[in-house]
Amino acid sequence: MDVRRDTTTSYLYGLAALAVGIFVALSLAAPGYLSFNNLSSMGFQFPEFGLLALAILPAMIAGGIDLSVVAVANLSAVICAVLLREGGVAASVAIPVTILTGLCCGAVNGLLISWLRLPAILATLGTMQLFGGIAIVITGGPSLTGLPAWYAALGTWSVFGILPLPLVIFAGVALVLGLVLARTRLGLRGRLYGANATAARFAGISETTTLVLTYAICGGIAALAGLVVLARVSSANPDYGSSYLLLVILINVLAGVDPNGGRGTVIGVVLAVLTLQLISSGLNFMAFSAYSRDLFYGGLLVAVMLGRWMAGNLGLGPLFMRKKRI
Repeated sequence: MDVRRDTTTSYLYGLAALAVGIFVALSLAAPGYLSFNNLSSMGFQFPEFGLLALAILPAMIAGGIDLSVVAVANLSAVICAVLLREGGVAASVAIPVTILTGLCCGAVNGLLISWLRLPAILATLGTMQLFGGIAIVITGGPSLTGLPAWYAALGTWSVFGILPLPLVIFAGVALVLGLVLARTRLGLRGRLYGANATAARFAGISETTTLVLTYAICGGIAALAGLVVLARVSSANPDYGSSYLLLVILINVLAGVDPNGGRGTVIGVVLAVLTLQLISSGLNFMAFSAYSRDLFYGGLLVAVMLGRWMAGNLGLGPLFMRKKRI
């Protein structure tokens, strides 16, 4: 029996119960919270940072982290805006080029980490500045506007008039990423490498191939997030979402992803995204400022990490036990 899998499943059930409890409490406490307009608004809001949270997940499972996902999303959005606005390029070309940009940015991160043996946090911190700087050079500083009307309309379009298109994209990416991580060799190798890099090398797993492909996936999903943002706000800003980095790390930690690597699920990330969106919307209804929201997120991140430390070092819970067989 795998104790670690059982405790992870229990944690996911607990996270789901927390999300439902928050939803019910806010529905009772805040008039209008259950309105179609509010629910639809949430459906348009959270996919952008939800996609960024999914983008950072493969890197964390592989024992690293990708601090450049927001910068990659912004750079991808800028490139797409330039192609659509000034180049007159068709969407059938502009969108694949944008996604390819994200894949290349992610591959650069993987090469820096695997070839140069740079710590992931330092490598991606450097590329975060690099990619952000390239975006600023392209735009000259201000946001790029004047997108084609059809593309801007995608940010407010709903499938069947009910499901926001960004939400559908988020669900599709979550499904595909979940299958990749759980059902493919790359997903298994990334998980094994994150659990024990030395053992993975002795098992014949190619460190370079695994990390380059893993971080390329991170970059590709970040580029999709950039496309969603570009459609939703109808502009490309090199500095957009500067506070999202803390948020996406918090989401993954709250989702039960092990910061040391080897463990994490797409389902957990989805539940954590929904939980934080419910909280964010509730704070808005209760007239809390954006500054207090950042304070709340930072405090929650510290609290979750403290809880992990207490569970693992003081024996207060089995959730973060190492893998055992009984």
